[in-house]
Formats: sequence, C-alpha cells, structure tokens
Amino acid sequence: MRGSATPGGLVKRGNVSKNLRYKIIIVAVVLIASLWALFPTFRVLTMSPEQRAALEVSEPEKYDRLIGKSIKPGLDLKGGMYLVLEVDDSQLGEDERVDVVDRALQVIRNRIDQFGVSEPDIKREGQKRIVVQLPGLQDADRAKRLIGQTAMLEWRLVRQQQEVVPVLTEIDEALARSLGDSILEVEPPADETAIAAPDSGGQEEAAPAQTDSTVPSPPSLETPQLGETPETPLGEVPMRAADKDKPFTSLLLSFYRDWLVVAEENVPRVRAMLARPEVQAAIPKDSEFFFFDEPLTLPEGGRAKYLFLVARDEMVSGSNLETAVAQSDPDSPNQLIVSFQFNRKGGRELARFTGQNVGRFTAIILDGRIRSYPVIRSKIPDGRGYIEGSFTDEEARDLSVILRAGALPADLVPREERSVGPSLGADSIRMGVRAAVLGLAVVVVFMIIYYGLSGVIASLALLFNLVILFGALAYLGAALTLPGIAGIILTIGMAIDANVLIFERIREELKKEKTIRSSIDAGYDRAFTTIFDANLTTLITAVVLWQFGTGPIKGFATTLSIGIIASMFTALVFSRVIFDLWTRRGTITKLSI
Repeated sequence: MRGSATPGGLVKRGNVSKNLRYKIIIVAVVLIASLWALFPTFRVLTMSPEQRAALEVSEPEKYDRLIGKSIKPGLDLKGGMYLVLEVDDSQLGEDERVDVVDRALQVIRNRIDQFGVSEPDIKREGQKRIVVQLPGLQDADRAKRLIGQTAMLEWRLVRQQQEVVPVLTEIDEALARSLGDSILEVEPPADETAIAAPDSGGQEEAAPAQTDSTVPSPPSLETPQLGETPETPLGEVPMRAADKDKPFTSLLLSFYRDWLVVAEENVPRVRAMLARPEVQAAIPKDSEFFFFDEPLTLPEGGRAKYLFLVARDEMVSGSNLETAVAQSDPDSPNQLIVSFQFNRKGGRELARFTGQNVGRFTAIILDGRIRSYPVIRSKIPDGRGYIEGSFTDEEARDLSVILRAGALPADLVPREERSVGPSLGADSIRMGVRAAVLGLAVVVVFMIIYYGLSGVIASLALLFNLVILFGALAYLGAALTLPGIAGIILTIGMAIDANVLIFERIREELKKEKTIRSSIDAGYDRAFTTIFDANLTTLITAVVLWQFGTGPIKGFATTLSIGIIASMFTALVFSRVIFDLWTRRGTITKLSI
C-alpha cells in the first residue's frame, strides 16, 4: 500500500509544481506587458515641460508616438469642449440620406485631425447625431466655426455693368409696384446727380475719387496669370435718391466697375429688400447678389460695403481641389497666403473658365461669403494658384484645413455644448487622485491589521490590479475621466472584497483543523463561485453602460470593466501563486490570516 501510494503522491506534487510554473509564467507575462504599456505614460509624467517642448520640436514623430501611447486625461480633467451635433438632412434626397451621417463624420474627423487637437474623440451616436470631444481645446468658437462650415470654395463670374443695370431697373420697378406709397423717401446728398448708367463698352467713366488710407485691402487670389484686385476708388458712377420710383437704387452710393457700393447704415435695408419675393423674382435665375463683408472707410467719412451680382451658372467648384497649404508669400515674407492645387479634372475646368473670361472679375466664395474678387489676366492652364489676404496664422491655417477637408454634405445643428476650463480640470484631477490614494491607503492599512501577512498579499494583489488597469487603459488608448477615477475607486473596493471572501473561507477551513495547504485549496475553491458570479453580473452591467452610455458614463464603464477582470485575475491567480510559493515546502505551522 505504501509503495503504491508514493508514486501517486509524487505525481500529484509534480502536477502541482507544473501548474504553479504555468501560473508564475502567466503572472510574469501580464506584469511585464502592463509595465511595458505604462512606460510611455511614465516617460511623459517624468519629463519636464521644457523637455517635452524640446522633444516636440526636435523629434515630432517620436513625441506623437509617446503621447499617443500614454494615458490621456479626459475632457473633464484636461479641459476642453464637448459638442453634440445633429445632421440636418431635410434638404437632401432619399439617396443622399443613406450615408450622409457617415460622410459628415469623416469630414469632421478630417478637419479636427488637421486642426491639431490631441486625441479627439469623434463618434456617431444614434441615427443622426455626432459627438465631438476635444480635450485641451480652449478656443471653442474657433472649433465650432471649423467644424460647422458647410460650403466649399467656388470661383464665380461677376456680372458686368451692362448686365447689372437692367436687373437694378427690374428691382426698382418690382418694389415700386408692390410698395407703392409706403416707400420711404431717402434724401440724396446735395452734390449727387442722377444715376448714370455706363454703356456696354464702359468707355465713359467718371473720374474715380481717391480712397482714404484706412480703406482695407480685400484679399485676392493670385496666380502667375491672375491679376491683383485693383484699387477701389468710389464715385465712378454716382447714384441718387431721385424719387419713389427708384426705392432700391436710391440706397446705393455708387456703381464702381462691376459692383455696387452701399453705405453701411443702409446694408440691413438692402438685405431686406433683396430677400423680398418680388425682388427675388426680378433677379435672373442664373445670378444672385453677394455682399463683400469687409467694410471700407469712405473718403468723405462713414463706412460702406460692396455688393456684387455673381453668376450661378458660370463657375468652378472647389470639389476637385487636391491640396491647400498655408505658407509665407514669396514676395512678402511677412504676409501669409493659402496656395492650392487642383487635380486634373479641376485644372481643366479652371483653365476653361479663365480662358473664356480673360479681363473679367471673378468672385471667390467660401461659406456663402465673398473672400476676394480678382480680375482674370490670362488663362490658368495648370490649376495652381493661391489666395492672398491679411491673414493671421490661425486664419490661414483654418482656411487651408477647410479647403483640404471639403464640404459637409449637410448642415449641422448643435444640440448640446459643454466647455471645461483647465483650472476646473486641475481641481478635478487633484481631488480625484486624493480620493483614490486615500481610499487605497485606508484599505491597505485595514487589510494588514486585520489579516496580517495575508493582508500584505492582498495589498500586493491590489497594487498589481491597478498596474494592470492603468496598463490596459494606456494600451487601449482610453482617456482617463473623472467618472473613470470613480470606477477605479470602486474597483479597489471590489478587489478587496474578493480577497476578503477567500480569506474568510480559509479561516473557516482552519477552524476545522485542516492543514494549511488543504485550507488554502478549499478556501479558493469555495470562494471561486461566489466571486465569479458577483463579478460577472457587475461586468455585464458595465458592458451595457459602455455600449449604450455616452461621455462620462463610458469612462466609468471602461475602468470598471477592466478593473473587474483585473481584480478576478489578481485575487484568484496572483494571490494564489503567492500562497503556493509561501506554503509549498510545508514548513509553515501557522498561517497569518
């Protein structure tokens, strides 16, 4: 009997030793992988601001990789902006609505990526909504302008004087018929004369007045063949308020070249007139009016804006724009320009457009606004050019981003907006870390006092749990949020709860006067089902929160899910390995628990 029992005992001890080796290898792999994932975060935290700035300049790719692989603070910790946008597809056809949200999502992502926000979170929510989180961004207005801009760049032909004058006549007649005696008289200045409509050749032009030095220079599109926007003297063709038969032209100061001049105080009234149905009916279907929004100072005092009649049918769309880059003007290094390049198709369209309209003015329109109005000197065969203006660094960069990213397929309606300042984020980090450290310290002290050396093992398992948790956050690229910190604190409690269940089961077995080894085995075996069931139900809840929650809820669910899995591993595997290594020689007569 003794001889047959000995081989069985040896086999059992051999199996235990082999299983223990496997467990040690698994624990070592998990620990090394977690520390490896946390190394970039450790590097970032230990670098001074000067070192980070130097690395960003000297090795930007390395810096981006380092930041990308480190744990990033979420919006509520770092500060930034949270936007919920709804895609308005009411003006689209059935076919266009199929993927309109996905296309809008891609355009927004392209714009934000080029905007330079570190680790933005852009995702679809529901049927028509898009959630945009921009951590670290403080200029919320600039971001909203960049995200929501819908139009693309267009080159449209400006209608000439001989084309504009009949339209003005039609508008005056339409308003006179509809308004009748309700038209308010507008007294003309004493030195104004009657409307002088130029002939089709434009030969008889009044002498232009000199502009004041405060008149801003409008931006212009420049190419080797495309001329600068000319000087803009006023008074070439003066207007006057003759009588109630001219309700529209009575509000115009002058007719210069191919555009009109409107005093700034009259701009709202002119806009209201142009919006009236009878005026819209008088405007040809192939044309529309646009104001140039940048005001100019009049020589005699006051301010005014230019009004253009531009073509709808004679234009070049920016949909075939291949690239756009903000750069210094070669001729004026202190000035910024936005150079652009069309693809082959767009280059052919631009060549045709410029070749057929040499000597004509063209309006460059972006987002429903005229950005410049240069004259075409000659045909542009290669599709290259640049937009010139008094751009700041930010304006030039944003314009190039919008041109490269293209147009949104539909309007975006803001449904929710939140901004978090960096000071509030710093306070959140400080209080959250303080709460987590205090909770960890209290738990560790309690476990050591109540369970002795077994409490030390539980504390080591808890620290290992946190290493796994933070390593997983870094590896997955998840952002650490304030609700995420709450999830970490809850994980600490749940991890200790598992160890408490195991230790109490071991205590019960020891009270039955079982051996230390058998008590440990029985304690883990009996506690396994309870721990597994409790953690599984919590994990299911966390997964549901992550799947259907948004923003802060997802941050909480992410850390809680990882923490639950890590706590089960450390409680059932790591601490068991420590107990096995501690008791495997059988020399311990009393277990400190």
